[in-house]
Amino acid sequence: MRKSLSLLSLLLVATACNAGNKASSDSTNMASDSMKAAMPADDNTAKDAIGKTRDAWKAGSDKKDSAAVAALYTDDAVMVGDQTPVATGKAEIQTRLAQGFAGTTLKSIDSKETVVSGDLGYDYGTFDQTINPPNGKPIDDHGYYLVTLRKQADGSWKISRHMTTSGKAPAMPPAPARK
Repeated sequence: MRKSLSLLSLLLVATACNAGNKASSDSTNMASDSMKAAMPADDNTAKDAIGKTRDAWKAGSDKKDSAAVAALYTDDAVMVGDQTPVATGKAEIQTRLAQGFAGTTLKSIDSKETVVSGDLGYDYGTFDQTINPPNGKPIDDHGYYLVTLRKQADGSWKISRHMTTSGKAPAMPPAPARK
């Protein structure tokens, strides 16, 4: 009798746990479905915010305001370009931007793809600029950029990694001959 009661108790507990899991599973599926339905709106909101960051970058560049543009970066941001050393952190990025703004005029930024996943996003596109060498004719340049951004506590998006390539970068020297 005791064995039957133990087995019956075990069966009731297992059934109750299984029913609890089913209910929790069902509510998770409902939450998951409603989250999927809400995702496009959230993605569009995030993409719009990233677009505002891009527009602010262009506006700061137009004004040659390296401090305003550097404010669009996270404290630990990294910027990498063809012809410049890596800049790490806002202070170095602001210095690099000031140097770049002095010799270039950014004509356009054209985003080709913006992707958001949670609090991370990236923006890929092209840019057109005029390079104004101190002792030479202006050079029209077309290049590519890729930035990763992180959503901040205030809902804004800041650049954490920034990489650019220029169409006018000098060709790399040939690789040394192998022996």
